[in-house]
Amino acid sequence: MLGQSVREARLKKGLTQARLAKMAGVSRRHLAALEKGANVSVGILQRVAAVLELKEIQIGDMQLRRNESEHTLNVPLLTDTIRQARAEAGRAQAILAQAEGILGSDSPGGLQTAFPRMPVRRIDMPASSTGDVLHERPESLEVKTAGEIRHGQPIDELKRETLTLPKSLVEDDEIIFRARGDGMRDHNIEDGDLLVVELRPRGRAASGELVIGKIGQTVYIGRWWQKHGQKALMTNGLSEVTVGRSTRSLKVVAAINQIIRGQ
Repeated sequence: MLGQSVREARLKKGLTQARLAKMAGVSRRHLAALEKGANVSVGILQRVAAVLELKEIQIGDMQLRRNESEHTLNVPLLTDTIRQARAEAGRAQAILAQAEGILGSDSPGGLQTAFPRMPVRRIDMPASSTGDVLHERPESLEVKTAGEIRHGQPIDELKRETLTLPKSLVEDDEIIFRARGDGMRDHNIEDGDLLVVELRPRGRAASGELVIGKIGQTVYIGRWWQKHGQKALMTNGLSEVTVGRSTRSLKVVAAINQIIRGQ
């Protein structure tokens, strides 16, 4: 049966109904009905088949066949895998932060630990952005930075640049800052690096995440820590900025997802 085939393919890929429905862009109700053998539209069948990489779908005497080649990239699955990997990395950083708290400077013997350094993505960036570059490199796109950022200073939003970067580096909900100064070297960020960040309008972050924090108009970069109303940005087991319960308390404004450095 068609519904049984879809269910078996879903379980083989380790997907829940909710996750498959989200990746395929269909409602969970329609997916559940499909797996129970109910009639659904051909469009829903095709979207589900694309995610599950089913090449043929048998509907009674009719057979639907995908036209894609054997090597077609499963974009929904790839996108979901990347986001899941980021979530796993965040959880790993949180565990490391907890370990840092146990082995930190307050413990007997004064042991200290170092946070993992975020890897740097090195790319060949053109000296200037032109239409010719975009024409020659269709996999690139033009992006405008949100300004320059220095540890312990306000963001300079007047210093914006237009850059040409690979499309794969920046997602729709991310923005880019140019890092300035040497105050972020402990976090593997050098002067001139590009920081790809995800805004956090609710001010939330997992302990251990590398974030941009803000007090008033002044911004700081560090590993986030919060417990019992106390908030801090950490560097290698040391608290750089600590604020308690106050109206001017430290707030997360963005999480740093990537560090990009020119060749």
